Amino acid sequence: MKRRAQTRGRTMPAASQLLLGLLLSLGVSAGAIVLFALAIQLAELGENWITPVNQFIKVGSILAGTFWACKGPLRGYQYGPLLGLAYMALGVGLYCALDGKLLPLTVILGDLALGAASGFLSGLLASSLKKT
Repeated sequence: MKRRAQTRGRTMPAASQLLLGLLLSLGVSAGAIVLFALAIQLAELGENWITPVNQFIKVGSILAGTFWACKGPLRGYQYGPLLGLAYMALGVGLYCALDGKLLPLTVILGDLALGAASGFLSGLLASSLKKT
């Protein structure tokens, strides 16, 4: 039996709900990266700010996408890690494609683990805040 989420009186398949959550995560990331780039330029921040803010943007984007994707009957603790893994896999793939080199396996696995953990915790939070 397929799970479906309610959206404005219509039902949406769980896969579509997850895809839209992933797209929302990517949009949040794009917006946050542009704002951070402006902040770096205006405030003349050093390079030591890039890595921690980048991780914060990733986790925040996964949180936003998971909250949106886990509306309705979707179980956050199940679907959050999937969204986090997909988000990180797309990010790693895009980075490698643009850079022309494959990242070390430890970096790839670390990003995927961060995505799965962030998605799992976001899904638990989204599920516990859901109205019944």
